[in-house]
Amino acid sequence: MIRRLSTLAIALLILYPATVTAAQERTRLVIGYSAMQAPVAPLWVAQEQGFFTKYGIQPELVFVRTTSVHIAGLISGHIDLSYGGGSGILPVAGHGIDLRFIASFGSRLTHFLVTRPEIQQPKDLQNKRMGVVSVGGTQWITTKLGLEYLEVDEQRDKIRMLPIGDQSILRGALESGNIDAAFFNGALAEDLRSKGFRILTDLHSANIKTLSSGVIVKGTSLQKERTLTTNLLQAVIEGLAFVKSPTQKPKVIRTLMERLKITDMAIAEQGYRYLQRDLDIGLYPAVEGLKNLQRFMRTYNPRVAEVNATDLVDDSVVKGLIDNGFVEKIFRSYGLKY
Repeated sequence: MIRRLSTLAIALLILYPATVTAAQERTRLVIGYSAMQAPVAPLWVAQEQGFFTKYGIQPELVFVRTTSVHIAGLISGHIDLSYGGGSGILPVAGHGIDLRFIASFGSRLTHFLVTRPEIQQPKDLQNKRMGVVSVGGTQWITTKLGLEYLEVDEQRDKIRMLPIGDQSILRGALESGNIDAAFFNGALAEDLRSKGFRILTDLHSANIKTLSSGVIVKGTSLQKERTLTTNLLQAVIEGLAFVKSPTQKPKVIRTLMERLKITDMAIAEQGYRYLQRDLDIGLYPAVEGLKNLQRFMRTYNPRVAEVNATDLVDDSVVKGLIDNGFVEKIFRSYGLKY
């Protein structure tokens, strides 16, 4: 049987070599992401539920722990598309590299500041160690904006910023006492609260604009592979609708528990509720959010100040999917209004 299939495959390659090769190149996509947190759920669900396959894509999801390495992979071509935040594209745009934010699923800061129990108010952060994923990344800027909101000054209050790693590593660092505080998404924040740590503030209520998660592509890819990019976005948008649908709650909670290593169902339930609050169905990338990121990034990278944030956003694919009724149809099929 194996020999018969092999012979058939060879015959097909001889008869239709160009077609097979073109199809393979057209459908296989490496999709990178650098945040191990709940807002990545639309991407995970799109893979688990077969939405990529539905729209003609063979996906390979790759987790890259740091934003800079993740974006380097996108630039080099090792990664075809990125699911990430706006902080990754601003530094490279300062060097003339053309990346575009084409859709957004998070347009405001939603993290929680989680601290050791003895830290009871913002002023107690003086002389403490604040964990961040990496300097210059999205979570680092979240930390900067969060401290600004709390009227805490990194220099004045002698706070040490320690680059530790992704959120799962930050969680371990807080639990082991290697840091005193860090900003986490809702699911991990609830996990830590259940272990006795304190949630000092919730940034959602501050309504601070950002671009924390969405789809990023190379400008040239958007021009040359527009249909493929559109198909990819359709899959992720259906993933978003799936995550937001009350009827799919058990499956989404299971995904969160498996991906984020959460063992307590009650914590996963609370994380799910935060996720419903945090995910943005507007889809259009907010230039205001990029400008907020730019304000902090230019302090250590002067070239970022020269970037026109408007040039980094291309919402034409999203607009097309909204105008042709795709988005409304998909959301309606999951019992949602758009």
